[in-house]
Amino acid sequence: MGRCNGRCTLVGFCCLQLIAALERQIFDFLGYQWAPILANFLHIMAVILGIFGTIQYRSKYLIM
Repeated sequence: MGRCNGRCTLVGFCCLQLIAALERQIFDFLGYQWAPILANFLHIMAVILGIFGTIQYRSKYLIM
């Protein structure tokens, strides 16, 4: 078995957050709620930047 360090755990949490945000986005599109759609879109972008910062180990992306 391999070991999972902090970066691996952070990527796992970010992936779970991304899946949850995408599910919320789908249900908001069904109800045509435009404010939550925009908020979910911004949340998805922040999570993607977090995953990128974790994998590339760039502290500026992680701090954001």
